[in-house]
Amino acid sequence: MAKENFTKKLAGMTMPHFSDLPNLDLYMDQVIDEVNQYLAPITHTDITKAMINSYVKKGIVDRPTKKRYSRVHLAKILVVSLLKPILSLDTIDQAMKIALKLDAPDKAYDQFIDLFNQELTDVDIDDLSAKQYQAMAIRSLLYKLVVDDLITNSQKA
Repeated sequence: MAKENFTKKLAGMTMPHFSDLPNLDLYMDQVIDEVNQYLAPITHTDITKAMINSYVKKGIVDRPTKKRYSRVHLAKILVVSLLKPILSLDTIDQAMKIALKLDAPDKAYDQFIDLFNQELTDVDIDDLSAKQYQAMAIRSLLYKLVVDDLITNSQKA
């Protein structure tokens, strides 16, 4: 897919707010379908049962109740899946714990989604030079390092 088409496609996408997530508990296959409808077009990666089980095993996502996943589970799975390509699972876990100390799950998730959706809107960029690509990559690296440091230092405080 051409760069222009992908950035235009991203600019037209939105991730669901908490109230847009299903208000009934879902089984694993339903969770995968629900999450992938939002995730796959953006990340080009489908979430799998093994990934979700790994998040649960590591304690990043709470264990399902009677094999059913709630809105909070879905929200956490979406956040983890979006951030996983750039942050370690430990960093994501710590960041979510910080966010959930400050706000209720629905508010913390919606804040993240509002920021994410705004960035999706702003990503419509065309005709970048090699220097601009390099600057984007360098900025991404530096932001990742800053986030890692902020999360690590917040654990020590």
